[in-house]
Amino acid sequence: MDWDDLRIFLQVTRTKQLTHAAKELGVDDSTVGRRVARLEKQLGVRLLQRAGRRTVITEQGEKLATAIEELESIVLRKIAGLGENELLVAGKIRIGAPEGLGVGYLSRVLAELSAKNQQLETELVALPRTYSLASREVDIAVTLERPTTGQVVAQKLTDYHLSLYGSAVYFKSHRRPKAASDLKHHILTGYIPELQFTKELVAVNLGGASRANPRIRSTSVIAQVNAVASGAAIGMLPGYLARSHKELRPILDQDLRITRSYWISVHDDLRHLQRVQTVLKAITARVRQDRGLFLQR
Repeated sequence: MDWDDLRIFLQVTRTKQLTHAAKELGVDDSTVGRRVARLEKQLGVRLLQRAGRRTVITEQGEKLATAIEELESIVLRKIAGLGENELLVAGKIRIGAPEGLGVGYLSRVLAELSAKNQQLETELVALPRTYSLASREVDIAVTLERPTTGQVVAQKLTDYHLSLYGSAVYFKSHRRPKAASDLKHHILTGYIPELQFTKELVAVNLGGASRANPRIRSTSVIAQVNAVASGAAIGMLPGYLARSHKELRPILDQDLRITRSYWISVHDDLRHLQRVQTVLKAITARVRQDRGLFLQR
């Protein structure tokens, strides 16, 4: 069997759509369909089935995908790093992170790292979603939850604080809350409950009986920061993002401050690569240096 056929089929199983697989691979849809059909003919089994607009992987297809992933792991472990010069950090590496950390912090760290290493290419995927190391969506992932499955090496990157913030503009038209029980009279911003990508973003319990019920909702924490900075609402925000807006002031900080964590992880197949180690070490060292930014006192 042709390795390209296997590689293309594996991408189909990861994206669940021929069109998306073709886009990721840089080929047209007909090429993907033709390669999968050739595999099916060689093996004498159906690998894919159509269900309306969806592409369903058959049981035999799932077994083949598992076998291809094992081959892929061998290639990554044994071959991928052979061309690396011990003194030169080169190649492309993709980092996936939550939007707030990615846009508000990691973008600067990675830009500085690339400037120091002229042959290192960094790609930052900063979206309110989770990332799969197993399906090679990213090389390094930063998440709000510690990974518990797969061949993944993970460590805590840092804890960080969230507090309730408001602005002087908001307080001109709304009285500054003096207790958690006052929040029911205020306009809050927060996440869209059914679109939260992790259980770590569940609504914060404000003062026991009172629960946050945002009127201004977004999947984007950056949008929430901007809503508070504009004076339209108050909201629970990461301190390291809020501190970049001079107009924001913490509210009921001693009563409502909460702590969450960021975890950084890499697939076991990639952790030995020099460029991966370089980026991992740079990120963790910088975060330790900026610990006060994430855990302000």
